[in-house]
Amino acid sequence: MAEQEPLDSFSLPVPVTLRLCREADLPALEWYGEYTHDREIIRATFEAQERGDMLMLLADLNGFPVGQLWINLALKREERTGCLWAGRVFPWLRSLGLGSRLFALAERLLRERGYAGVEFGVEKDNPDARRLYERLGYRVIGSIPTEWIMRKDL
Repeated sequence: MAEQEPLDSFSLPVPVTLRLCREADLPALEWYGEYTHDREIIRATFEAQERGDMLMLLADLNGFPVGQLWINLALKREERTGCLWAGRVFPWLRSLGLGSRLFALAERLLRERGYAGVEFGVEKDNPDARRLYERLGYRVIGSIPTEWIMRKDL
């Protein structure tokens, strides 16, 4: 079957707000069932945010978290290094700058708290992500069998 020509085309302005996670966001962080298996991790991470050991950054579009990046403030606190994890953006919103904006906000919040660096792991089978992080100034400082360990000094 031949591909059909579009009948119409237009752009939508979609304001996105970067903010911290609220308890009311927790069900939506399961992303329509994709992360339901992580429900306890999501709840525990939120409780750690409430204690001051974690930050859960969200990219909010129309009241729904379409992107996220979590910061573990406690794991390497003595080294003044924040550890990023659970970074993701809805697939249909990738390559629009949401991930870069979440990383920039994470770095700013860590600097404001006196942290000197930021680290995270990126899967070795995700070269696009590694290229993005290198473009953002991160460098590989080590590896484990499935991940590159990346760091940026703040």
